[in-house]
Amino acid sequence: MTAPSISALAVPARATVRRPVPDIQGWWVVTRHQLLHFLRSGRFQGLLAFVFAISALTLLFEVSAGVAAVRVEQLYHPSEYLSNFLGYTASWSILAAAFFGGDALSVDFSTGAGYYMLVLPIRRPVLLAGRYTAAALVTFALVGVSYAFAVGGAVYFFGDAYPIPWVGVAESFGVAAVFTLAALSFAFCVSAFLRSPVAGVLVTLLILWVGFLVLATALQLVGLEPWWSLPYAGGSIAAVLDTDFRHAIQVPLYANQYYTLWTATVHEGLAIAGGYIVAFLPLSAYLYQRKESTG
Repeated sequence: MTAPSISALAVPARATVRRPVPDIQGWWVVTRHQLLHFLRSGRFQGLLAFVFAISALTLLFEVSAGVAAVRVEQLYHPSEYLSNFLGYTASWSILAAAFFGGDALSVDFSTGAGYYMLVLPIRRPVLLAGRYTAAALVTFALVGVSYAFAVGGAVYFFGDAYPIPWVGVAESFGVAAVFTLAALSFAFCVSAFLRSPVAGVLVTLLILWVGFLVLATALQLVGLEPWWSLPYAGGSIAAVLDTDFRHAIQVPLYANQYYTLWTATVHEGLAIAGGYIVAFLPLSAYLYQRKESTG
């Protein structure tokens, strides 16, 4: 057996160099795969069926009432009809944000998934951005279902006699998109803070849907505007199309006592939602970067 030559021993074996993936490419890969995961999940299909069923039943009951009755109820304005139909859009966004964002990051720290995801040559902020984008897209789709039924109803009841405010519809959807990003920013922050995926979903729902509602109602009893509440900002989605919008309405209770009902203006709602994005999305990235997987 011939011994290897010195020159052969001196040549090092070719090592495999692992280069980091460019951020834009990593973002696209994470977004695409996360989006496909969401679309195939029972959460998305269940929420889609739920929003579809509620919107369809609402429209069905209105059709059964008749065109004349709906026109009288909506003050002969398709814009008023659209505003009332879209009054629950903020609820759909909050519900979707909890289901798609409440556990989006905690799965990397409480399950074995983190040992596979966090070792990829993709920076954690890029992972977060991809998941955030995918969650926003599926939430936009759910909100879009409600808008499709609202526009369909407006065309059916008013299209032959009154012009549909297409610009107002587009502006309202833009406000809904900003509100959705704000709700997702809060949900992602909760997910990055808590290690339990189930707890992240529940805490997001309890705070945004129950806690803020109770506190806002209590504040309105004493005449204070709940300007800090994200659900309160969601009222601006319908306010874009409301023909008889009023920022504050005083309802008499007893002698010299009033209960004030506040509704966020469009600019106020955008400012509140923008504040949530600026505050909670960077905090989500900070918490996600510092945590370690223990699943």
